[in-house]
Amino acid sequence: MAETTIHKKTWLDKVVDGLDFISSLLMIALTVIVFAEVLSRYFFNFPLVFSNEMTLLLFPWVIFLAAISVTHHEEHLSINFFRNRMPKVVQRWMFAFSKLVMLFFSGYMSYSAFKMGQNTASQVMPVLRISKTWLTTSVTVSFAIISLILLFHFILIILGKRDVPEEEEMFDDLDHGH
Repeated sequence: MAETTIHKKTWLDKVVDGLDFISSLLMIALTVIVFAEVLSRYFFNFPLVFSNEMTLLLFPWVIFLAAISVTHHEEHLSINFFRNRMPKVVQRWMFAFSKLVMLFFSGYMSYSAFKMGQNTASQVMPVLRISKTWLTTSVTVSFAIISLILLFHFILIILGKRDVPEEEEMFDDLDHGH
């Protein structure tokens, strides 16, 4: 019999699940808007003028909110060939170092998107009449949250409370327990 482990959800898991849910709702809205635009344009010869700007606005929010979950659940692509051949202690430090590199990149992305948002604050989308800053805010918000998650992961690794995932565990996670 296979042993099943029950994972108690932490507050962070619940927050990430909530953001996943919001991302899913935005994806549904995006799909409905695109479908309505195609239907309206080709069957009724009446294009929805707001649809282009709405898809332009929703798409980055869907992608970058989902990136938070990918980071939290370690579902991103990683090449662990060399790390897996090192002693366990070295693997842990390499895992921690990779989190620091990701943290640097995330912090830089968040800061850069924030600065870009400041530069576009006075620019308004012509149809929706909202600031173009909403486009870059998705990057700022998601990478700020990703930075916090990576910092949390780094601290857990240093304290020995987060193990380096084994390659087999990563393949099992792809199955999502099925």
